[in-house]
Amino acid sequence: MRSRRHPLHLNTACALAILVGVAAVAHAEGYESDASVIQVVSTKIGEKNVFIPATIVVVGGREHTLSLFNTTDTPHGFAIDGLGIEEVLPVGIEHPVKIPAVEGGKIFGIRCHLHPPHRTATLVVVPASDAASPGSGGLVD
Repeated sequence: MRSRRHPLHLNTACALAILVGVAAVAHAEGYESDASVIQVVSTKIGEKNVFIPATIVVVGGREHTLSLFNTTDTPHGFAIDGLGIEEVLPVGIEHPVKIPAVEGGKIFGIRCHLHPPHRTATLVVVPASDAASPGSGGLVD
């Protein structure tokens, strides 16, 4: 019997290849941003609980704020193990979460620590351009 790979494995491999490629290009050129707060929603689509967006991209080198909003009827978790973040998202309340300054070129997994079977998300930290360094006058988020 011939074994078939689950399409999710292929999708995950493709997404990682794209993210690694973005990080490689970003490292050479750097990025700037004028976003001050990034909106993230915890919601249910069909029978799956998901984070939207599933990939959050921030510029490295400074703190960021995520504005998390849980649209479901039960509290959900938001954990980034690599950054020591573990929050419970109450139902229907905007919940700010600070992301500490992280060097660019990093990728972190995001999960619901209250319900492990839920869909995960990814935090991608791209390198900042020299112009976006604090005190340089460039755009920063």
